[in-house]
Amino acid sequence: MELYRQKDSKYWTAYFVVDGRRYRKSTKQTTKARASEVAADFLRQAQRNEAPVRKGQMIKLRELAEDRFLPFVEASTLAENTKLCYQHGWKTLKLLPVADLRLDCITTSVADTLELKGSGANQNCALRTLRRMLSLAQEYGILPAAPKIKLRKEKQRTMVWDAKSEEALLKVAPQPLKDVFLLCHDSGMRPNEVMSLRWDDILWDKSLIYVREGKTRKSTRYVPLSDRVHEALLVRFNRNETVLERFKSEWVFPSKRSKTKTGHITHTGIEKPFRQARKAAKLPKELVLYSTRHSFATDLLDKTGNLKLVQDVLGHESVTTTQKYLHPALKNIAKVVNQRNAGRAAEAVAA
Repeated sequence: MELYRQKDSKYWTAYFVVDGRRYRKSTKQTTKARASEVAADFLRQAQRNEAPVRKGQMIKLRELAEDRFLPFVEASTLAENTKLCYQHGWKTLKLLPVADLRLDCITTSVADTLELKGSGANQNCALRTLRRMLSLAQEYGILPAAPKIKLRKEKQRTMVWDAKSEEALLKVAPQPLKDVFLLCHDSGMRPNEVMSLRWDDILWDKSLIYVREGKTRKSTRYVPLSDRVHEALLVRFNRNETVLERFKSEWVFPSKRSKTKTGHITHTGIEKPFRQARKAAKLPKELVLYSTRHSFATDLLDKTGNLKLVQDVLGHESVTTTQKYLHPALKNIAKVVNQRNAGRAAEAVAA
């Protein structure tokens, strides 16, 4: 380790190398003895694979994100969807003034007044990211305590796909959107789970699909393989088998981009053609691709009456979450009320 003072500077700078990586950072100390102590702290932190921070120094949110949070997310064993959520959340936060605030200046009230755009789910993605970043700062000893970050109310989806809207979309939907839609609608899988399917996950003889991982711990599960999805996937499989060996893909929906990180298509590649197809079919904006999951859950409960089964197939950890996906038709409720009234009228006549 080396200490030196740059020209026209009163502070000592520490220079050292750890695992082939060079570090050069000002100690903000004017005496060499005190600078040596701070530099020793820098060295210990770098050896623990942490970005060097002076004791008592409060960094900004942007520094935390670039030096520690994003590398932590990339190297962690978090689910892929969770990683994407945190990365997307930081993309939102880094455009806001809060990104340049010191960590000790970010309070509960600051988080409550953030001007976040988009849906409630998108806003909560950013708030969950902020909450995790601040808790990580507490774990590293940068913050004495992380503030409580309250999530915002999300508007629940109320529209589901029916036979008419489904037919209208499928008439204009291009591939691979058409097959992705069919899979979501007939299996209850999340769109990201569908797009990351491998051919090994299709159990043709058992009419099942194996979901490897997803949003929750219960996401690993088996879901149904319907006849029409079986037929659509078989066409894809045969097409994949006829190409040259070096062009074959393990993915059901491979990406056309050779430099993609995942190897398969992603939600961003499906969202634009979906919006175009929805507009061409003259369907309301409230109908989104994720609404197919709500339709599947509602239909499955209507036919089976088994809430626990619906929970397991959707991969939910809580029945409370599953209940948000259920949208019983009001006309069925009206039918029950009419039957009750007819029965009471008959009893009155008999009396």
